Formats: sequence, C-alpha cells, structure tokens
Amino acid sequence: MVGRVVAEHPVFLSTAPADASNRRLALAVVVLSLLIFLGLVPFARQPLPVVWPFIPIYQSALAISDLIAAAILLIQFNILRSRAILALACGYLFTALMAVAHTLSFPGLFAPTGLLGAGPQTTAWLYVFWHGGFPLAVVVYALLRQRWRAANARNEADSWALWLGVGAVIAAALGLTALTTVGQALLPNVLTGGANGVGLVVTVGTDLALTFAALLILWLRRPHSMLDLWLMVVMVAWLADIALSALLNHARFDLGFYAGRIYGLLSATFVLLVLLQETGALYAQLAERFQTEHQERKREEEERRRIFETSLDLILIVDRIGTILRVNPSSAAILGYEPAELVGRSAGGFVFPDDLDLVRNEMRSARRGHLIRNLAIRYLHKDGHIVTLSWSGVWSEPEQRHFFIGRDVTEQKRIERMKDEFIATVSHELRTPVTAIAGPLGLLATGAAGDMPDQVKRLVLMAHNNSNRLRGLINDILDIDKIETEKMAFNLGAVDIKRLVGAAIKANRGLAEKFGVGVSLEADPGDEIVRTDSDRLLQVLLNLLSNAVKFSPPGTQVVVTIEPRNDDVRVSLRDQGPGIPEEFKTLIFEKFAQVEATDARQKGGTGLGLSIVKQTMTRLGGRVGHFAAPAGGTIFYVDVPRWTEEMEAEPVDLRPQPVPAMTAH
Repeated sequence: MVGRVVAEHPVFLSTAPADASNRRLALAVVVLSLLIFLGLVPFARQPLPVVWPFIPIYQSALAISDLIAAAILLIQFNILRSRAILALACGYLFTALMAVAHTLSFPGLFAPTGLLGAGPQTTAWLYVFWHGGFPLAVVVYALLRQRWRAANARNEADSWALWLGVGAVIAAALGLTALTTVGQALLPNVLTGGANGVGLVVTVGTDLALTFAALLILWLRRPHSMLDLWLMVVMVAWLADIALSALLNHARFDLGFYAGRIYGLLSATFVLLVLLQETGALYAQLAERFQTEHQERKREEEERRRIFETSLDLILIVDRIGTILRVNPSSAAILGYEPAELVGRSAGGFVFPDDLDLVRNEMRSARRGHLIRNLAIRYLHKDGHIVTLSWSGVWSEPEQRHFFIGRDVTEQKRIERMKDEFIATVSHELRTPVTAIAGPLGLLATGAAGDMPDQVKRLVLMAHNNSNRLRGLINDILDIDKIETEKMAFNLGAVDIKRLVGAAIKANRGLAEKFGVGVSLEADPGDEIVRTDSDRLLQVLLNLLSNAVKFSPPGTQVVVTIEPRNDDVRVSLRDQGPGIPEEFKTLIFEKFAQVEATDARQKGGTGLGLSIVKQTMTRLGGRVGHFAAPAGGTIFYVDVPRWTEEMEAEPVDLRPQPVPAMTAH
C-alpha cells in the first residue's frame, strides 16, 4: 500500500522536488539565521550566569529530536531502499548518541569531572567528533542521493546494510567515547583552564571545513529535493553553532556558548519538523487511499455478490478433494438442487458416471497450472434426466480452491445432434437421388434420347439446371460442415501458383463463354511456388472466378493477376460488374449472404461460396479480401504463403504438386 502511494506521489522529502515557495522559505530562514548570527558575534565572549539545568535540558531535547529524525529516516529507507537516506539516518543517530555521551561527561553536572571517567578534555573532544561526524554523513548522503532504487527493489543486501549501518554508528560512538575518556591521554589538549585553546581552534576548523563542504556538495548536486533544501538550512545553522560555541566564544557559559547550542537545537529540529509534517501528510494520504480502496472493495464485493446470485450460469467453488464449498442459486434451475442441498457434498456425486474420470483428470491438470476451457460434462438432474454443462475454471493455489463457471449446453448439444442428423440426411438421402436425377436430365437435355418438342426441352433444361443448383447447395453445405467441424483434410505442399490459376481459368472457360465474358491472366515470367493445398486453393479460385464471370457485363474482361508480396503471393481477380454496395461489404463473407436475392437466382448461387472461401483460406494460412477497383467493378484477392527454404524441414512433398483436373459446376 505504502509502495503504491510512493510510486504515484512524491510524498517523501528525498523524492519531492523543491519548488519556488520552498526555496523562498528556506532562504528566509537562512537570512534570518545569518542576521541573528552577525548580531551575536560581537557579544560572543560576554560572560553569562551558569545555568546547570540548561545542559541536560538542551542536550536531552537535542538527543530526542535526533533519535526521532533517525527513526523516521530509517523507516523511509525501509520503504525507498535508498543508501543515501540510510547514511543520513546514521548521521542523526550518531549525533544523538554523541549528545548523550557529551551530557554524561560534562564536568560539574553529575560529577566534578563528569561521568564515564571523563577528564578535563573529554567534552571538548566529544564536541569536535560530534560536530564533525554529522557533516560527514551529509556528504555521504549528497554523493549517494542520485543512486536510490525504487521502493519495490528489496533484497537481502538492503536489510544487511541497515543493520551494519546502525551497528557501525553505535560502535563509532562507543569507540570515540572510550577514546576521549579511557584513552584521553592519547589526545592533545584543546582546552586551557576551561577556556578555548589553540588546539580547539584547529580541530574546530576541521569541523567547519567539513560542514562547508557538505553545504557546497548539497548545493552542487541538482536538482534539489525538499530534503536537500532543508539540509542546506541545517548546515548553515551548524556553521553558526560551531562558530559561536567553539570558535568565537571564550569559555563555557558565555553568550556564544549558549547561543551556539541554541543554533544546534534549531539545526536538529529543522529537518525533524519537516519530516513530521511529511509523515502527517503521508498518513493522511494513506488514510484517504485506505478509505477509497475500502469503498472500492465493498463496491466490487457487492458487484461480485450480485453476479454470483443473479448469474444464469452455474458458479461452483470446490476444495482440493472436490467438496462443494459454495454454489450460486442457479443450481436450482440447472440441476434441480438448491445451494443448501449441494454445499458440503462431493461434486462428483452429481456427475454422470461415465464422465467422472474425465472430471478428476481435469481437476488434477488444473492444479498443475492448466486452465479449464469448454469442458463438456454430463450431470444427473434431481429428477433423473441428463444435463450437459460446459465448464471453464481455474485452481487458486493460495486459497486451495477450484473456481468453476458452468453453462447449460444441453439444448445446444441437442441442436448439434439434430444438425449432425440433418447433415447425414443431406449426405446420404439427398445427394444420391439428386445426382441420379441430374444425370438423366442432362442426357435428355443434350438430346441423347432423341428430339423433344421445344416446350418439353425447355422444361427438361430447367429441371436439369435446378437439380445442378440443388446438388451445388448440398455440396456447399457438406463442405461448410466439414470445415467447421475440422473434418476436412488439408494437405499442404509446394504448389506452382501459375499452373493452378491457369487450371482454374481453363475450368471456367465454358462458363465464361456462356456469359460472354473474357478471362485473361497477367503474371511476371518465372515460377512462383506457394505453400498450400492445391485441391482446396483450386476450389477457392474456381469460386471467385465464377463469381467474377457471372457479375461482369457481356463483352468485358475478368483480369487475373499474380503478384509476389513479401512472404505471400497475391492472386487478384478484377471484374467489371456493378460493385458491392457499401452496407453489404462487411457481410459479403457471411453464410447465405447475397447482394440481391433476385439477381442471385438469375446468376445461380447458394450464398455459401464466399463463406467457404473465407474459411478455407483461414485454414490454409492465407487471407481473402476485396476492394473497389479504381475504374469500377470489384477486385477480390487471396494471399497465399510463399514456399520458403525453412519449410523444407516440414514433412511435405517438396515437388510442385500436379494440378488436379476439376471442372466448374
């Protein structure tokens, strides 16, 4: 949740860019601090009364402030995984620990020379290490700032870095405290009779240099974030703290001593106050988002509940062993059982016995990650009849449950059986007698049985033509069924497309002469080999060519072109007909689609030809389409995949297949 807020909104000081208003506010604070500093400089050595409670009160507030800032920054590091933030958090933790050690070792506060075995130089050296360590942490922060990673980039190294950083700070604070107490003899004197000595000026100069370097690096590392901006304000206050309390003053408890420590407290609270404000803003955003997501979740749950309760499909939730955990009310309409009668019982108890093994195998497959799609399973209705449900489902590993949606396809299966019976009837009971009728009628129409009166001859010819149309319709219906049920075999191989197109033109020559239309082929010299089924593609070309001939005016030409196009070869057929009406262009490949019924009867057609063409080309891996010709008429085209060397590895005959002998019907 926090990570998403961070990703969408720059709510952290380290990521939020500093705008003009922030810069103006920070500049105002810096100018005011410098003016106060300049006003205090002439009076820095002015002695003031010794107020012993000032030291523990001031440094306790300082330590608490720094600890809170360190804690907030460590929390941000846990979210942002920024090593720069970790370095800064360690800096604040270091100042808090050093402030505690400095307070305990302060001479005359808890003991004449201070606790922890402190000597006369202990507090001075602790001050030097303290005020040099924090600027050093800021320098590290500034150098690492542009290398922070996104909130989701969590790994073990980051967790180790946090603990190593905190451990190193604690070790450094303890080590420096031991050095200034137990090992104080190793350090040179920086105080002379309780007053600032030359050694203190030199060491404090190092702290000032580190602080100025931190300020300069922060300034140069652009663009500035909000945290960069306020750290620069802190460094300015830090400079004033060091200068007043350790360089410009004379001894403890003078004006510079008190004023410098006040600057130190202000420097600690600047970033803390902004961090607290930022934390409040982040909490407000989180609360708002939580409320929004809570409302959204309630809305989604209500929608799911309504879908679950009102769906006409059967929604089923079962556990690993098939026990029904939840079922929607549609079970009553589909299976005859109320939900209360099903919950807690095994779903297998309602499955038709012959389908039980299939159900178990599919459930095992689902638990291995496979989706269940359109799985037809028979069930026993409460009154005893069989209901067929088509299931889709998925296994949820976290919840250890199967989620299924089943649609009642009993009626659909009944219709499919009726369709299969109809197709069988068409195939066996209609095609044979129609063929038997068309043959003799053709012989009579050609005069094989002798001369007939003209009126009888016209009737015989009409009957022959209609029987041929009926035979074509039967063949088209059977072809459509074979394609849709994937019963039609497709044997792909290398085919010479020019020879195939030539065969289609030759087969349609009689039809073209009948309609008084010429057919010409335009193709570049050379062979074009395509990957297709020659029988099926020839059927497509015959269909398109016969349509082009039928709908072209007498005396015009149907132009067939062959054009290589990248990975395909395009065969285009241009007619000179009236074109396809705009409102019919999207329907031209639908079943029984005809532009005009009366014209279709005149030309002869079933309305299935182009649908067969479309489905056949899809199975062949090609495309079919049409567009209006520039000077009138329509161009139909088919794109057939070219034969490539990569296809030689496929188990097909590499030699161009012979063109089958076919005639148009």
